[in-house]
Amino acid sequence: MTTIFADDSGAALVMMDLFLKKIDPEGTHLSAGSVTDAMALMEEHEADVLFLDIEMPGINGIIGAHYLEASYPKLNIIFVTGHPEYALDALKVYPSGFIEKPFDEDDIREALRNLRYPIEQAVKKPLKISCGERFTVMLNDSEFAFEHKLTMELFAYLVYKNGEVSSNAELIDVLYEGDFDKEEELRALFKDMRGCFEDAGVNNMIVKRHGCTTLNSALYDIEGELSDIAVQYGWSTETLPRNE
Repeated sequence: MTTIFADDSGAALVMMDLFLKKIDPEGTHLSAGSVTDAMALMEEHEADVLFLDIEMPGINGIIGAHYLEASYPKLNIIFVTGHPEYALDALKVYPSGFIEKPFDEDDIREALRNLRYPIEQAVKKPLKISCGERFTVMLNDSEFAFEHKLTMELFAYLVYKNGEVSSNAELIDVLYEGDFDKEEELRALFKDMRGCFEDAGVNNMIVKRHGCTTLNSALYDIEGELSDIAVQYGWSTETLPRNE
């Protein structure tokens, strides 16, 4: 989360900075001594939340909020003031919140819980898959492996399918050259895959749909061309589906 707090009080700026870094230690929290400075920071950072004092030299907070609202319609503006008599004027801007001074950490947390425009946090995917010279799966900067070598080929094929489902017959055709006596072995590979992922804290990787299988693509990022996977494993590109 990126926040800006505009206030001409140095003590208030320090206090807000301490609270925000405690509430959101991985966020970016900026301070401005005036509305003009806050506008300049918005041009550089386009914050998610703007905490705005009302009585400041130059442009006051309410007028500044009107300007900023026009340029950043999804900006969450939270007024922070020691003058509650401004509340009615502040409401005309339709802010996300109104905090009275002196404020504490709970006041900030409560305001952030009730934002008018909820912040969409980027979700970090636990796995990184490389389709380059060698198909590799990385988990927390370490190479990930299954107990059985063929499980990795099964996983690679499901990655190659890029969200399309695969029947057991299709998987047996790719992995065992159509030997349907290997169906029990295929189930063992799925058990290995599921168990290794769950042991590593990666749950719900395998998705079953109408008796077919695909992967939960929300759990991984892919680098490289999917077509390289077929080349690495020597699958027949004439019979495989084309996935790019």
